[in-house]
Amino acid sequence: MRRHRSGFGLFGFYALTSLIPIVILGVVLAQSFRHDLEQRGLEQGVAVANSVARSAIDPTLSGDSLADGPTPTERLKILASATPLLESGQALQLRVRDTTGRVIFDPTHPRQPPTGGPDHEVVEAIHDAPVRLLTRINADEVDRFKPLGTRAIEVYTPIHSVPDSGHALGALEIYVPYAPIAASIDDSYRTIVTLLVVGLFALWCILATISWSVTARLRKSARTNRRLARTDSLTGLANRTAMAETVGRELASIVDGQTVTVIAMDLDGFSHINEVLGHENGDRYLRHVAEQVSDTVGPRDAVARIGGDEFGVVMPDAGERQVAQTVANIRRALLNEVELGGIALTSEVTIGMVHGYAGDDTGELMRQAALACRAAKRDRTLSLEYSPDLEAFDADRLTLMTELRHGITLDQLVLHYQPKVAAVDGRVVGVEALLRWQHPTRGLLAPGVFLPTAESTELITPLTDWVIEAACRQAVQWRNRGRAVPIAVNVSARCLRDSEFADRVLATLVRFGVSPDLLAIEVTETAVISDPVRAASTLRRLAARGMSISLDDFGVGYTSLGQLHQLPIDEIKIDREFVAPLVTDSDDGRNAAAVVRAIILLAHELDMTVIAEGAEDDATIAELTRLGCDLIQGYGIARPAPIEQIDRWLLARSASMTSSTTTAGGQLAGVRPRFS
Repeated sequence: MRRHRSGFGLFGFYALTSLIPIVILGVVLAQSFRHDLEQRGLEQGVAVANSVARSAIDPTLSGDSLADGPTPTERLKILASATPLLESGQALQLRVRDTTGRVIFDPTHPRQPPTGGPDHEVVEAIHDAPVRLLTRINADEVDRFKPLGTRAIEVYTPIHSVPDSGHALGALEIYVPYAPIAASIDDSYRTIVTLLVVGLFALWCILATISWSVTARLRKSARTNRRLARTDSLTGLANRTAMAETVGRELASIVDGQTVTVIAMDLDGFSHINEVLGHENGDRYLRHVAEQVSDTVGPRDAVARIGGDEFGVVMPDAGERQVAQTVANIRRALLNEVELGGIALTSEVTIGMVHGYAGDDTGELMRQAALACRAAKRDRTLSLEYSPDLEAFDADRLTLMTELRHGITLDQLVLHYQPKVAAVDGRVVGVEALLRWQHPTRGLLAPGVFLPTAESTELITPLTDWVIEAACRQAVQWRNRGRAVPIAVNVSARCLRDSEFADRVLATLVRFGVSPDLLAIEVTETAVISDPVRAASTLRRLAARGMSISLDDFGVGYTSLGQLHQLPIDEIKIDREFVAPLVTDSDDGRNAAAVVRAIILLAHELDMTVIAEGAEDDATIAELTRLGCDLIQGYGIARPAPIEQIDRWLLARSASMTSSTTTAGGQLAGVRPRFS
């Protein structure tokens, strides 16, 4: 209702403001027309005066000078011509003046001698043009002792004895009655004003109609803009702004004891749909999710799309059981399949929620729900309710990422190296580069402290680029000292999805002059399976240039046997989960041995090398060797260590290998250098 009144108010304001200049224009035009009519009335008086002068006065003159007044004959003739004019009212007063302006004949006093003094109006009329002015009878200087009479047009026009002669004998002063002219002027003025009022009113009505139409369109456009500003154009749901308004409105309306539940939902794996099936199918997927969620929630609940693949739900005055049931219903509804690009997909979401009470801040509630959702995604939990404990982690995470960004720039990162050796003879075949952060206040940080968070952000890209450069720099140093040691570098899923990652790696090799066989790439199964098409493309480009590709943590991920042979994998790394119980006399040990044996057989059939990580002791090393494992890595060989210790270890290992002999079983009889 308020918007409707405001629309009329806008129109009324325009109507009033536009009426004022139109009224002013009408008044100006009316005054202009009035002035023009009055000027025409004066010209009409001049025409009467000229007619009288030419027809009644000029023929009576003999042509002699009028300086001494007209002759008696001329007086009689002028009187004879003027009397009918005065009696009929065509002229109210008539005088003949000489060239200086003296009155030389007045029909009302025909025998009166010349009177008065010079008159400039007469001189002007004789030499230039007739002089006319609107005045009153007896307003002339010669009549100053007489009372003023009716309004009249006073005209001075030259008189001649010969028509059209250039010599004026004097001037005729005649007072033409103004009353009939004024009546005609008034009639014409009323007609013109009427037409003007009607015309301007019609113009104002047309402008008002246009204004109303424009105002209506503006109101409609404003309503549309308000709706669009609060609506997600893709799904038709409310957007973040509208959701915040809804939360604020519900908070303001609840009473003590009631709650408003704010839910934030993040779709799992949506980026893969966009990348693999295209954005058009991604949009269809989002519309499907919006429909499913909207059809599931209660009639009082509000659904919004608050981000690219993020949705929100506002549930006013809902109990814990109702909230739990709604969340379960949403999950169940999203299991309904939708076909995109010929592939049937279901939807899974991670959910964070918070309960708000009267007086709570809207923005804070939405932030807390989003924080709970992020924490649930980090912990791989289906849903999580907000608690203040999450704040410390989120703040620490943000601080840590900021510090890590500076740490990359300030060269606070260091690499530790863990050797890999051949199972049959113990020779060193390479090392794995493991990242550490020399924090200025917290000391040396293990990768588990900061890498998981970095992998969830774009920061993992410059971090990986730094590791590859540092590994290439170390490879050059070893090469210059006559030692060729391949270095393996771990690469995250985000890097494999980066279309420019392979180009940067190859460019780094060229810049440092490192042979591709001295740099190996280690990827986890989860990194490959997150985007198999793009990951395979990136790995093939690197493998084609001679780089070795290792599949890390094999056995605990999701790589299928069908996918394994489609990837350019040179090496399979058996996870420590299967290596640790290998020599125990238990079902776990026997099962682990069976799994390791199967992996080794599979890898060898696919012409791949097998490396086992997590070998902690000689017995495990011996068992891995017996099962046919090619390479071994673990604390039983050497712990990860900085470059100075690794250099000493490599020298000691080289000396040990020189003085040692290999037993028939392939175990090393010599000393195996270790450091704690």
